[in-house]
Amino acid sequence: MNSYTLPKLKASKNTPEGFKMIPDDNPKILLVSCFILNCIFSAIGFFGLGALIYYFSNNLQIAKVTCLVGFILKFLYSAVWSLRLYNRRKFENPGELLVSEHPLKLGGRYQIHYRRPLRSGATLNQNAYLKAVLRCSEVVTYEVGTDRETVRRIILEQPLINQTVLADTQEIEFKTSIEIPNNSAPSLQTYNNCILWTIEVELNKEKLVFIKKTNVEVSRRELDYVLCTFPLAVDPILAS
Repeated sequence: MNSYTLPKLKASKNTPEGFKMIPDDNPKILLVSCFILNCIFSAIGFFGLGALIYYFSNNLQIAKVTCLVGFILKFLYSAVWSLRLYNRRKFENPGELLVSEHPLKLGGRYQIHYRRPLRSGATLNQNAYLKAVLRCSEVVTYEVGTDRETVRRIILEQPLINQTVLADTQEIEFKTSIEIPNNSAPSLQTYNNCILWTIEVELNKEKLVFIKKTNVEVSRRELDYVLCTFPLAVDPILAS
């Protein structure tokens, strides 16, 4: 068992295509918070700079112009940086998972559709390897001195798909079905213990890495690994 970070189960969104599972990853909140904090600290810094200029030059106009121009330039730089980072995070998004019904029931069979569109105009520059599994896990949190340790034990694992995504693909997607065994454990959440159902999508893409070994540059292939986790809710009732 390895150290594990428990994903948050969010309410699914009902759409005409099915119930959309929402991953625990929202770059907007983080980037907006960083942008606001950056602007606040910049305003404080340039106000101090303006006060310093006024102290030495005794010219209020120069101090005000310097402070204002500096803050505007910093504001524009922060806005461009945040937008570029947001677009990059959006490009590296986990995609979306649609389920025919949610919450799930024991013994039920459901259709799922995963899709991850790339940024407009972008395509895969090389082959990638797509794998998806349905997992039921027991996640236990216990005290280690003053620290809390969370570990995960796999109870059930159901392979869903294992395929190659060809280069020049503009959208990564697959459709398949999942079945919840009727003798499985339903979802459970307590303070120190939970039963967690997830669909985990893995995307591996080979990349060339250049390393220096005894002053000679050598290339080797490594995998660029992306894991997307979608928590599910399984009710303790049998499907009709």
